[in-house]
Amino acid sequence: MNEKDRQIIKTLNNLGVDTRYISLYNEHVYINNSKFSKFSRKKEEKFNCLYPNISVTRSMLFQKICVKVSRTIKNQIKPKDEIYIDNTPTAKNIVLNIVLESYKRKYGIKIAHTPTKHSIIVSSKCLDDFSSEYIHLMLSGNKITDTYEENIIYPLIHVHQDWIDDWISSTDIKHITSNVEEDTKIKEMLTFLEKHIPNVNESIKQSVTYLDENRID
Repeated sequence: MNEKDRQIIKTLNNLGVDTRYISLYNEHVYINNSKFSKFSRKKEEKFNCLYPNISVTRSMLFQKICVKVSRTIKNQIKPKDEIYIDNTPTAKNIVLNIVLESYKRKYGIKIAHTPTKHSIIVSSKCLDDFSSEYIHLMLSGNKITDTYEENIIYPLIHVHQDWIDDWISSTDIKHITSNVEEDTKIKEMLTFLEKHIPNVNESIKQSVTYLDENRID
């Protein structure tokens, strides 16, 4: 964290904001949890008087993403861990960089953009990616199971791609579109299932987790 960012965080702390529940990214403040951050409109006005060029973003969708990430990684990282996040400006990588920035204050973790032998790798795979993989395994006649790689965490495992796309499109953050081509057959199957099964991606994920936990090989 550079000196300017330290001063911004110090100012927010002095105003009574719990900075464990905000993210500071590219001189922009994102509120991860309105209630726990205690970042009231009155405090925002005082902050804007001191830093008129720094915007504060309040978004229910962004907070929803933060809640899902928090529940996912609370048992996956420890204080002082070093985590590596790819800095390529895709929508998912940007969300990861913003959401996990607050964990520098929550757990004292270090975020690196160049991996080292000590780094825990942060995967950008989201819920939709996992669902597509399961459908691919099924269509290929393979066993449907989770394959988590060692020393990798998956913060977006319960976050929908649509949430990420909708949120980032509501901001002025410049980002690039992923060049990974979707499998048309898998996309059509998931679209069909979505019409008949509410929250189909989450249901598929829960089913695979249950099968893995109760599998008898």
